[in-house]
Amino acid sequence: MAWTVRKPCLEVMSKKIAISSQLNHFRKDKLCNIHSSQIVRHKCTHTINVDELLSDFNKQQCVERLQKLSVPNVTSKQPKIKAAVLVPLCIVDSQLSLLYTLRKSNLRKHRGQVSFPGGVQDKCDNHLIATALREAEEELNIPPNLVDVWGCGKPIIGTEFSVLPVLGFIGDVNKLDIKPNPSEVELMFTLSLLHFCDSANCRYTRFRFKNMGTYVMPVYLNRTCRIWGMTAAITHIMLSALLPDKYNLQLTKNTGY
Repeated sequence: MAWTVRKPCLEVMSKKIAISSQLNHFRKDKLCNIHSSQIVRHKCTHTINVDELLSDFNKQQCVERLQKLSVPNVTSKQPKIKAAVLVPLCIVDSQLSLLYTLRKSNLRKHRGQVSFPGGVQDKCDNHLIATALREAEEELNIPPNLVDVWGCGKPIIGTEFSVLPVLGFIGDVNKLDIKPNPSEVELMFTLSLLHFCDSANCRYTRFRFKNMGTYVMPVYLNRTCRIWGMTAAITHIMLSALLPDKYNLQLTKNTGY
């Protein structure tokens, strides 16, 4: 599992979506199906053993895998700005799922994009996990004390800031008083873990950085809006740690990554 840095060229291949060449200048994500409800849920006919995946043993194994997985850093320089996102693992209609938000189209940065709740570290945050939890509460009204933090992946270093992905279990969505912040969140939706295990829902793309080569990145399709960019990268990392035997999206390997 990795994203390969190749010589600077943009290849168009089958089962791939063409995206503009610069990560920070992606065109606005085209929505497939905007629902009037703030919460859009995607049902899956398959099942996962919820108790087994949520067991203490599997939780420990997942965190160990998460800390070993490589991440798509686009520069070796450590940015001054640090950020964190909470990757909310949840239960929706008895299925383990991931929760996403769609950012408002009038925001200054990353508008109209699918994301995990998160943001830049504040002076009041003692650590980046606190940043992820604070942002989740501000964006979705999820109290930090209701989040079972499993662990963190490696920081993903971008050109402007680094992002720490924090995996946390928030329980049954139906039992939470989730209220998307209307000033930041257009809508919230969930996707079952096994949705990502269906190859029909998985694609990949190559995009190019100036003077930094070309990266292979995942893209996920669904009925609401596609998941790409850093959110897709974090999703890929989390799924690889959560479901190593079921999730099988293969990206080009590269030891120099």
